[in-house]
Amino acid sequence: MKITGLTVYIFEKRTNPNQEVPEYIYRPHIQNGVAVIHTDAGIEGIVSGDADILYPMAKQWKNAAEHIVGQDPLDRGKIENLLTRRFGWSLKTIGLLDHGLWDIAGKFFNQPVYKLLGAAKDKVLGYACSMHHATDERFIEVALESKKMGFTAYKLHPYCKFEDDVRLVYKLRKAVGDDMVLMFDNLIYPAPYTREEARAMLKILDELNFYWFEDALAKTDAVGLAELRRLRQRVQIRSADRTEDLHEYAEMVRNGCIDIIAGPLATGITDLLKLAHFAEINHMKMEPHNFNGGNATVHVLLALTNATYYEMAVPIGSYDTIPYPGVYLDPVLIDKEGYVHAPSKPGLGFGINFDEVKKVTLETISA
Repeated sequence: MKITGLTVYIFEKRTNPNQEVPEYIYRPHIQNGVAVIHTDAGIEGIVSGDADILYPMAKQWKNAAEHIVGQDPLDRGKIENLLTRRFGWSLKTIGLLDHGLWDIAGKFFNQPVYKLLGAAKDKVLGYACSMHHATDERFIEVALESKKMGFTAYKLHPYCKFEDDVRLVYKLRKAVGDDMVLMFDNLIYPAPYTREEARAMLKILDELNFYWFEDALAKTDAVGLAELRRLRQRVQIRSADRTEDLHEYAEMVRNGCIDIIAGPLATGITDLLKLAHFAEINHMKMEPHNFNGGNATVHVLLALTNATYYEMAVPIGSYDTIPYPGVYLDPVLIDKEGYVHAPSKPGLGFGINFDEVKKVTLETISA
């Protein structure tokens, strides 16, 4: 089996009605796409991704095509090592390729990817991950809706304004009760809080029994993060999802900056496994991120013993089925107890309706 080429479909830009405060996010729209890795065996690796990653992937594939086309797609290490070291593919770009190559491997062996990784379990808890809402009431409404669906955990992306966030976390805990696991994530770079504000928020999150405090300070503030970790009583310090090199985590761990490693968005299955095993030997958890309609991290989580939660944007479908209805088949859902169950189809186990893809495709790139 040999790789024969790549086709990338870039979708139209769509607004996300659930992202209500554009200044709190790094862009006011969603633009997804799909990459299809072709082989001479007729097996295709299909991966969903953000257009901001798919564009450079298509460009860099063309530059390195002679080193990819004709290769056995099962030789992931050989291919990805060359593209990373010689051609400088980024962590995110190589991640999308890696997802596609694992999809091919699963389909080739007629097994879900998590089985090839060495299944440790067949279900994993999902956590509801909030959008940036405009009012306390909307945050609470979505949290309560999530709880009603079966979610036992909810991650808050707050206003990123200290005084407003303090008010919100007290109201949120009161609304959802003591039995719901809560997480807090400052999704602004660099982190929006001063060290003094981060220390004050840490104390409040401890009081309210939050599970983790994510990106409390900039990833470069090793002194500040280490201080927070020394001061915390219950809440765990989680960082950092905007790394460009996995080696950054070694310094964070060495300097005592974090309790939980946040697997970066769009990181490949192979690199997430490396990160998880690194975390495990340091007696830590690695909790990966997930968005944009794929389910690769489900497979990673099902193969790990030091990870607990699968991230799911709420309202459900905010990053895939809501902006692009009909495109994504087999969306990941939770059961009434809050669990996501293992995909049963070979490969990554999700499908794309290419008839619907044609309707929303802005640009098709062949390489």
